[in-house]
Amino acid sequence: MTDQTARVAPPSGAPAPDVPAPDVPAPDVPALDVVALTRALVAVDSTNPGGDEPAALAVLADLFSSRGLSPEVDRYRDGHANLVVRVPFGPGPTLMLNSHIDVVPAGGGWAHDPFTPVVADGRLYGRGSADAKGSLAAMAVALLELVDSGAALSGTVVFTAVGDEEGGSTGARHLITSLRPDACVVGEPTGLQLLSAHKGSVRPVIEVRGVPAHAATPHLGANAVEGAAELVLELRRLAVELLDRDHELTGGPTMTTVFVSGGEAPNAVPERCRITLDRRLVPGEDDAGALAEVQAVLDRFNAGHPRLSAAVVECAPSTGGPSETPRDHPFVAAAVAGMAAAGERTDLGGLVVNCDMTTFRAAGVPTVIVGPGTLEVMHAIDEHVPVEQLHRAVAVHRAIVESYLAGAR
Repeated sequence: MTDQTARVAPPSGAPAPDVPAPDVPAPDVPALDVVALTRALVAVDSTNPGGDEPAALAVLADLFSSRGLSPEVDRYRDGHANLVVRVPFGPGPTLMLNSHIDVVPAGGGWAHDPFTPVVADGRLYGRGSADAKGSLAAMAVALLELVDSGAALSGTVVFTAVGDEEGGSTGARHLITSLRPDACVVGEPTGLQLLSAHKGSVRPVIEVRGVPAHAATPHLGANAVEGAAELVLELRRLAVELLDRDHELTGGPTMTTVFVSGGEAPNAVPERCRITLDRRLVPGEDDAGALAEVQAVLDRFNAGHPRLSAAVVECAPSTGGPSETPRDHPFVAAAVAGMAAAGERTDLGGLVVNCDMTTFRAAGVPTVIVGPGTLEVMHAIDEHVPVEQLHRAVAVHRAIVESYLAGAR
């Protein structure tokens, strides 16, 4: 990737460069407006699957280009793309500001068209406004404010907007193969609380096999669907037991049944039935341990049902495992200091869903999560983000950058 150079403060004693005064955009340079930028991003349908990620990334690329920077769009696979903008302020560590450009399908029932953003009652409505185009807009504006002001920082900021977070996280996984920052802030709707941990997930697919027979003589068979119904209740008991566990930031693990499918014909005793579970993992847990607990339930079921058998046949795709950046890590301390400087709460929390932090932590990158909007509106009808949180998010991201890179001097 090619480095780009920001307008930064000259060394002591050096002549001042011929640039516009701080915070005053040059002629024909668009003003920095986080609400307008969020609206422009929401107006581009980047639904995953089927939407136009590159078109949404072009909104950001055009803004960075207008400031003399050189954004790079990487169409790394059909239908998906990443945006990378490097802004070196001086020698020092690299901090990545990251979020995703794709959004989940809107569905029906909205008060307004989900891709025609509307501001009403202090909220900006539209698919992706909270998850996570508001975060991308706030990060972009914060970074460009630092560029325009000639901030005296030691290090590089890399702005990245990735594709396919809502699918297989292929954007983040592709990005980390060629970019390894020293620290990362991931933008997700946290209500502007700083989060340093999040849950992961594993999704075992269980197949119950029975004995087929004609539906008129069910006693000659062993009904896999009825066996699966019994097994779901046994698995529910395990799910209840999980509630007794806890993690100080994310809360305890959970497990629930999300799919059941079975049967071969309307006049046949079902031979097969599949159950898919969603098991949420907390930091300290892993796939192997969670699957072993499920297997223990299956072993008891099989022992009590000699004509039926149940086994995990595969695991459905998920974003990945849980992750955490230790609260005593220097980057977490710098991020907390930034939150304080921005006048925001400084207590740490955890995210109960998954995000691309998993990929970055797996690569050894200390990572925190913060952004405007709330978990309750993610993937929901009439998704929205409070306008005042968008403005506060700009201050938060700017303060975290300043705290981390000023501290590197």
